Amino acid sequence: MLALWKFQGFLAGELFVNLLAAIEARLVRELRAQEPGRYRDKGYGQRQWRLPFGRISFRLRKLKDLSTGKVFSPLREAVGIPDRVRWCEETLLPGYRLGILQSFRKSARTVAKSAPTGEGPNHRTLHRRFQDFAAAQLDPVPDLSHTRGPKPAAHQQADGTKLKLQNAGRDAGSTDLRIVIGSRTPGSKLEVLDFSLGTSWDEIATRVRSKFPRAPRSLVHDGEEEIAKALAGPDTVCQRCLVHGQRNLKFALYADGFKGADQKWVKRDFAAITGLRLCKEELEALDPNDKRTLQELLTESEKAVERLKKKLPAGTYPATRTYVLGLVDQGLNYLHHLLRGGEKIPLSTNRSENIMGQLALRLKRIGRRWSLAGGLNMIAAILTSSLHPERYDKIERAARGELHPQVSIIINDLTVSWAS
Repeated sequence: MLALWKFQGFLAGELFVNLLAAIEARLVRELRAQEPGRYRDKGYGQRQWRLPFGRISFRLRKLKDLSTGKVFSPLREAVGIPDRVRWCEETLLPGYRLGILQSFRKSARTVAKSAPTGEGPNHRTLHRRFQDFAAAQLDPVPDLSHTRGPKPAAHQQADGTKLKLQNAGRDAGSTDLRIVIGSRTPGSKLEVLDFSLGTSWDEIATRVRSKFPRAPRSLVHDGEEEIAKALAGPDTVCQRCLVHGQRNLKFALYADGFKGADQKWVKRDFAAITGLRLCKEELEALDPNDKRTLQELLTESEKAVERLKKKLPAGTYPATRTYVLGLVDQGLNYLHHLLRGGEKIPLSTNRSENIMGQLALRLKRIGRRWSLAGGLNMIAAILTSSLHPERYDKIERAARGELHPQVSIIINDLTVSWAS
């Protein structure tokens, strides 16, 4: 068993070379049979490839077309062998997927360890080929123009973060990474509606409207004013993320100079605003038809807000007061919406936060600075693999050739094989 395992790369390599030689001989034979005397031998050109089972060398046969004077390789043209490409896509695909989760250096080492020969591409090769693969094949924004029925833009969530850029290896400042995701219903599957680097929310809104003309029924965001101004319509329910809002209260207090124990009473009084602190299960359990319970919840929350406002004079707590009032203004919108007879809407950006967490980990902690094109390609890869794993798998199968007719090989002995 150990001998066969060590020998498998050599056996596969020999089979591969023999198959290429057989295909090439058939091509030359067919060309000369069609037009005798037109093609003359012009020697060979050596080529090497790095395949999943090892390094392969093959002498490509060259012919001269006497009618045109052109010298060509029948096998290279028939099979589609690209110029100057040594590492085949099948060898690199595992590294592409690993590169989404970890650095290209670690990914290249992992690919090498998994190869029978212990050889793998260096991280520069893997990075360069990944960029080509992602730019050409990975697009997380689906084309839904041909589909009928409701589109996944009724309930939108928007978020953003800063990303450091580089140009020719040098620091090029920072830019805004922004994404908009949507769904048909508050809890249904998410689709990417737009993603960008260095694009304003107004420009993003223009692109989203070109694909989805109707304004969203609900828009959940982290409180950035430009998001609502750009993406919301006149009838859109703008809802602040409740989890996000509670989490960021401490930063507003810190901006006012209050730390540690000085924050406790504010956090305690803020927690008394019942409508802003319900857990996910309690929020989902609210019955839109139970108007009495909804009204009691809203009244109790508004009274708690008034008590907190009196304890937060603008002169002492300018940042905290502005933050709390802004959060309350849109954080309780879902209750007003349900009391008006509206449908349930998302109340948390947890799902988009999860996606942003993956993006931040790979783009800001593992990789620190990116070119504009490289950053966009990595974003596309992360969004496609996380939100549409089935689409990513299909692209990989196509790159491996699994969607083409398969080859059957019958081995008669160690030197003779037949393929169809």
